[in-house]
Amino acid sequence: MTIHIYTAKPQPATRFKIDVGNTNPSWIRIPGNRLLYTDCCGKRRPAKNLTVQVYYDHTSAWCADGKGCKKGGKR
Repeated sequence: MTIHIYTAKPQPATRFKIDVGNTNPSWIRIPGNRLLYTDCCGKRRPAKNLTVQVYYDHTSAWCADGKGCKKGGKR
């Protein structure tokens, strides 16, 4: 048995595309100063300092390299 996890490439949290699977692509825009919770450190940080990754069932946000915690960065 093989497990496939459908995901998109990491994108900036201020403007990212949801196009995983066979759905119609949608662009999401978030103001740069809006605070979002991160999955890496659990703190609220400005969207302009975050990277998101879209999975088939949810979207995760992490601190971008050099912005916020040291656990963030590329996945």
